[in-house]
Amino acid sequence: MIPAEGSPQVLVLRDAGEAQTALARAGVSEMGMKLMDTRALFRVVRVMGLGIREVNLLKQEFTSRGGDVAVSEDLFQWMKENGGCLLMGTQAQFERLLPRLKGPDTGLYELADSIETALRNYSQPLPACHPGLHLEQAPLLMGILNVTPDSFSDGGSYRDVDGAALHALEMVARGAALVDVGGESTRPGSEPVHELEESNRVMPVIQSLARPLHGRLSIDTCKAHVAAEALAAGAFMVNDVSALRMDSEMAAVVRDAGCPVVLMHMLGTPRMMQENPQYKDVVSEVYAFFLERLNWAVDKGLKEENLLIDPGIGFGKTTVHNLQLLHNLEAFKSLGRPIVVGSSRKRFLGELLGVGEPRGRDVATAATTAMAVLAGAHIVRVHEITGNREAALVARAVGGAGA
Repeated sequence: MIPAEGSPQVLVLRDAGEAQTALARAGVSEMGMKLMDTRALFRVVRVMGLGIREVNLLKQEFTSRGGDVAVSEDLFQWMKENGGCLLMGTQAQFERLLPRLKGPDTGLYELADSIETALRNYSQPLPACHPGLHLEQAPLLMGILNVTPDSFSDGGSYRDVDGAALHALEMVARGAALVDVGGESTRPGSEPVHELEESNRVMPVIQSLARPLHGRLSIDTCKAHVAAEALAAGAFMVNDVSALRMDSEMAAVVRDAGCPVVLMHMLGTPRMMQENPQYKDVVSEVYAFFLERLNWAVDKGLKEENLLIDPGIGFGKTTVHNLQLLHNLEAFKSLGRPIVVGSSRKRFLGELLGVGEPRGRDVATAATTAMAVLAGAHIVRVHEITGNREAALVARAVGGAGA
């Protein structure tokens, strides 16, 4: 039955701007808008690793301010010493809760600070980032340039230096803000390549493009030696599928260079990653991985503004896992770092559509690009530029409601 009397309509309000617009359209006064905008935004925050005392205190303080707290059954029944809970309330209720949790008698100052940071990060459209990455122009397209003989999508197509350089320039001319040069295939089942072989593949291309693509070149590698050579030759950033885990020297290389670095999630290694990958909750586990990696990187001396995150679509994930990550991509905004997404021509798209040829998945890729942009992705890594650029621009316009 269609509602009639009073014309009731459920509004979707994502941020303070949308809340203020809805209030204004309802004829609310300027003073009323200032009082009500934070009450129109509902947030659900998950907190893990708490003891029963902390959870009881959270429940007491938040419910007294109009919020709700859902507690795990095991913790509530004292079956476990630690557990999690969901805090559910309006932005205004959280703003009333947090000062209380920071009080000297609660012992929850650090937790309150973390909740406050997560809420702020989620609502902040442009996280602080390396000055060479112009996120105000996001979404930025990162063109994929594989100079390998065995890439899953275009292996062997750009092994010639001149051909590779020409393709990179063409991608930029069509709208790519960055070009990611890789000399080692990370397709499922691939074997690692020696660093000298990888260097021999990528360095002539990097050197050829360093001047015409100044500030646009990324080196896709997990090897410190290759990254250092590429950065010295003119690369601007590093894209590490291992999130600085495979080479103990990589953190020092990117730290000393002061360059942006993409930390990607991967379960296992490329050779083994697609052999029955399993998660209890892929979104929360990838989120926890990034928390650990980001804190580790900062402890190693890397600047937070130089760190980007990539959930690693297709890297140790089933089709269902990939879909869950794309569906919940917005959750990673709470980490406060720019989000990179690379689903271009991936196998899961072929499984969904029954398309075996990777180049036949470009339309599907453009669909994931649009969804990623609407969810807040800042950089989208793609093989084909024109269709993805158009999809990204339309998604940006829709997300900004035509602004």
